[in-house]
Amino acid sequence: MNPRILMIGGDNTSDRFGAALASKIHELCPQATVYGVGGPLMNDAGVRLLSDISEIVSLGVLQSMRGSTVIKRLIARVVETMDQEEPALVLQIGLPVFGLKILEIARTRGIPVLYYYTPFSRGLTHADLRKFCGVVTKVAAISRTEEALCRDAGLDVEFVGHPLMDLADRSVTPSQAREKLGIAAEGRVAAVLPGAREVEVKNVLPAVLKALCQLTKDHPELQIIISAAATIRTTLVEKILQNAHCSNVRLERDTYCVLSAADAAITSIGTASLEASLLGVPSLAVYRVPHTTYFAEKVLDRKPYMTITNKILRKDVIPEFIQGHVNHAKIAAAMEELLYNDAARRGMLEALAPLERELGAPGSVERAVGVVLEMAGCDGSDGTA
Repeated sequence: MNPRILMIGGDNTSDRFGAALASKIHELCPQATVYGVGGPLMNDAGVRLLSDISEIVSLGVLQSMRGSTVIKRLIARVVETMDQEEPALVLQIGLPVFGLKILEIARTRGIPVLYYYTPFSRGLTHADLRKFCGVVTKVAAISRTEEALCRDAGLDVEFVGHPLMDLADRSVTPSQAREKLGIAAEGRVAAVLPGAREVEVKNVLPAVLKALCQLTKDHPELQIIISAAATIRTTLVEKILQNAHCSNVRLERDTYCVLSAADAAITSIGTASLEASLLGVPSLAVYRVPHTTYFAEKVLDRKPYMTITNKILRKDVIPEFIQGHVNHAKIAAAMEELLYNDAARRGMLEALAPLERELGAPGSVERAVGVVLEMAGCDGSDGTA
């Protein structure tokens, strides 16, 4: 038997998580065929891509009117391939930027649907639950919060744990990270993770740099390190840096090394916020995009918290500066508190302590793949169906 798995991802995070799943699928079930929609990481992990959507995701096209046309074309292509190749399982990862249409069609074809990293993992509970439950066969939950919400909704759910418990590199000590980056052991370091989409970076980074440049006037020893995602062009960041006229700033690509070296961080509201929290780095979150994009995302999320860490913990731990509240003076004041007030730093780290229980133990990717292979009909560790 050669089980076929149709994997659907719609953003940079789902591309990363999908790649981790695909690598483990090929390891445990070598004869499995994995194909679908995603980005370069899934492609490198052996997923045959029907479409690489990384560029349009980074530019924010999926949230625009033009994006709706792109989505319709992608859906048509995926459904056509679904009918031709008859997958044993449809694996949806992350927010359903294609809506639930593909999942609806899969269920009408009698194809089971496994959802990994559902909207519930981000605390989104206002969705049409009847429709959602009608198209999803099972959920592989990555947090205790998600598991509870899905169970309350009547969904078949299995807790597998968060993939970052496997993917986040927490092996480098602060002193090792600083040595690798060529930073003195003494002095404060601020990390900046402005987002994985260029539309975010363009709208966030200038205000963040203005805030940190203001902070360096009182603290000239402060080092600022921007960690740009692989999806962000170096030329874009360099252009913003030129206009900022801020000293003590450098650009790096090794996110975990930068976070390990940092005393505090400014991140996007998504996975970067959670990564900082898991590495024990106090942080605040900044998010600003064009109003059309923000409106689409706000309709999707009517909860009081935007930052994923706050949603998982279900309380306001990470300070948030969203859209019109992106004010460089307030960001500078909040960052100064995290960098130089030891009591404030300890308070935030204590509030973040429950994350370990919420997200589960390492081994989450293999547990998730166990569910995938069982549903696809390849549940033996030796690759037998």
